[in-house]
Amino acid sequence: MKTIRYHGNIRKANNRADLKKLHGKPVACIIGAGSIGQLTAELLRRKGLFKTCFIDTRIKKEKRVTCSCESINSGTTYRCSKGVYPESFVKAADLIIITVKAFSVAKIIRDIAPHLNRKTPVILMVNGFGAQEELKKLTHENRLYLASTSNGATHKKYSVFEKGLGTTYVGPLKHAKETEVIRYFVKSLPSGTYTDAIYDELLRKLAVNAVINPVTAIRNCVNAEILRDPEIIKNIITEITPVLRKLGLNDSSESLQRRVETVAANTGTNYSSMQQDYYYGRLSEIDYILGILIKKAKIYGIKTPCIDNLYQKLKNM
Repeated sequence: MKTIRYHGNIRKANNRADLKKLHGKPVACIIGAGSIGQLTAELLRRKGLFKTCFIDTRIKKEKRVTCSCESINSGTTYRCSKGVYPESFVKAADLIIITVKAFSVAKIIRDIAPHLNRKTPVILMVNGFGAQEELKKLTHENRLYLASTSNGATHKKYSVFEKGLGTTYVGPLKHAKETEVIRYFVKSLPSGTYTDAIYDELLRKLAVNAVINPVTAIRNCVNAEILRDPEIIKNIITEITPVLRKLGLNDSSESLQRRVETVAANTGTNYSSMQQDYYYGRLSEIDYILGILIKKAKIYGIKTPCIDNLYQKLKNM
């Protein structure tokens, strides 16, 4: 296996102008150094259009870490040094990408809001649905974006392992336009796509997650195992389709079921994020996947006995 090392660092800088003077490239600050955050940082580094760093709102002073990423296609392990900075550093960013767990978004928004430059675009790329409501608390609506990705990865500390590179959709939360920095971001990702219909993509991913995540967590299995039980897939999709339709997605239950089956087959040997959360005793995003669907179903008077049962099982695990 080949290892490639990179030594491009972001040195100390007090503002965006200092960073551009030092490096001549826009700086992308990633909040959330989990699997998707680290993989996104590495994909941006490979394309070379950004300098990247991590923001950790729990620390008081900057530090450096050695990151590694094992490529699924070439088998190459890429290594580089990155800065990890406290929340105040967001004022120097050209782009902020939030990739934390959905339940952490509210706190992150509160932490960075006092330091945020109103001209800086913010992209929220998290699992589930509902966390985007927290993003609306930032007042610069013309700079807020949502993203949905089918990239897959696992990580251990600052080592990330690609599990699959799919499509990443990026679009406006409300009134945002596709700026130059956003175009750079989309261009930097494999199969990156800008769309004004970003909510459709979020809801399609929610449908997939509503099946694969809870079932694999309850059964403690890899994604492909759910294909052995087509009835549970059909039951979940049948219940959530009318809810998704009320939320604005007009896809048929048949197309959503095919999507679930395709994702489960393509990621067959992978464990879902929720299975990993329950396996390791971590807080899961169940309230932003099944929980949000159950809440919306009650508002619209739609009965959902199957997902109600799955939700209660997970809450009791």
